[in-house]
Amino acid sequence: MTYPDRTRQLDVDLRNAGAPSDRRRRDRLLTAIGLALMAIGILVAFAGYAISATTSDPLRQSDGHSLGPIAITLAILGLALFLRFSATQFLRFWLARLVAERSPESTDSPNP
Repeated sequence: MTYPDRTRQLDVDLRNAGAPSDRRRRDRLLTAIGLALMAIGILVAFAGYAISATTSDPLRQSDGHSLGPIAITLAILGLALFLRFSATQFLRFWLARLVAERSPESTDSPNP
């Protein structure tokens, strides 16, 4: 069996097993959302610093300081989304490569 034939067979087997086909697109979208949240968190942190550093009014400084926890939350949430879905994409690729590279002769011998 050639490489393209094994790839087609893997696609057919995945469809027959009921694997969703749009999962890859969703993972890429959530990875991009994670990156965007990290960037927004950094921007909010700089905005909070700029607000609190450019005034001597304690009430206005408190507004800037209250943006700190929001920025940290956004950055951590974005990091978690990015790591989770980028690792999922990598592991899915790794598993597909592992299955595709497995030779037909190795299926006859028992796995240790």
